[in-house]
Amino acid sequence: MGGIGLVLMGLGATPWVLAGGVIIWLGAAAVTMTGFVWTRRGLSEPRPGYWSMRFMLIHDSTHVRPTAPAS
Repeated sequence: MGGIGLVLMGLGATPWVLAGGVIIWLGAAAVTMTGFVWTRRGLSEPRPGYWSMRFMLIHDSTHVRPTAPAS
């Protein structure tokens, strides 16, 4: 994300464009964190820790499961 800001500054973008990007990024981070907390709260005890849940999400995102055959 920081690299994009450097490229935009090199191309002559105003700081307002970068500020808008930061505001959008912060909003997306807040929404993601809210969903993460709500999901964790919905799990049964014992709940996984934040780091173990984070690594589970990364694993599930990067490893493709075979799909069920079409019927």
